[in-house]
Amino acid sequence: MFHMTMILFLAGALFFAGPAGGADAKEGVVNGGFEAAGAGAGPLGWDPPDGLGVRWVADADSAGHGKIILMDTRVSELDMAAQWKREGITKWDVPNPAPAPIANTYGLSFYSEPFPPLGGPACRLSFDYKGAGGAKVWVRGYGRVRGELRRVYETWAGCRGRAGEWTKNEMVFHPKSAAAEIVEFRVMLYAYYPPGLYAFDNVRLERVGTASR
Repeated sequence: MFHMTMILFLAGALFFAGPAGGADAKEGVVNGGFEAAGAGAGPLGWDPPDGLGVRWVADADSAGHGKIILMDTRVSELDMAAQWKREGITKWDVPNPAPAPIANTYGLSFYSEPFPPLGGPACRLSFDYKGAGGAKVWVRGYGRVRGELRRVYETWAGCRGRAGEWTKNEMVFHPKSAAAEIVEFRVMLYAYYPPGLYAFDNVRLERVGTASR
């Protein structure tokens, strides 16, 4: 039985912008190219990768991409639960983990650290992607509701690409919330079905003057 987000993926719009390339842009995401190292065994500006399902590695196919985030949804729930425990990661959990690939149920997620809103009526999310099947990049906004920081806004871009080839995806959106003023954003990389390898690089979020979503 597939995770509910797979249904949302099929119902949503896909944004596809051809082969990857172009100059870096000023953005809200810290270290969206994943080249700078953080204090631990992971990239600066992002949560620590677990090292099994989510890995921070050099791209094996293209020297121009350097370090990337590689997700492997072939890994079983059992192995993922054991890896999270070994790494001291308490953010993720799978009740009664099964020997089947995690792609079949929860998929894998990887978050940026929070960053301030960019301001303006519209923003552009762009990223390079390599893989097939189901993957998304989410933008989530957080605001204070009754004194607590809660998610009050989200949108996502479905990942499009060609087999074995890096492809640039982008989406323009209006970050608005009726629940509370957005005080910070996070980007989440998400990969799920079918079981396989999903690669991400050059994640950017920039302010733009016009929008289509």
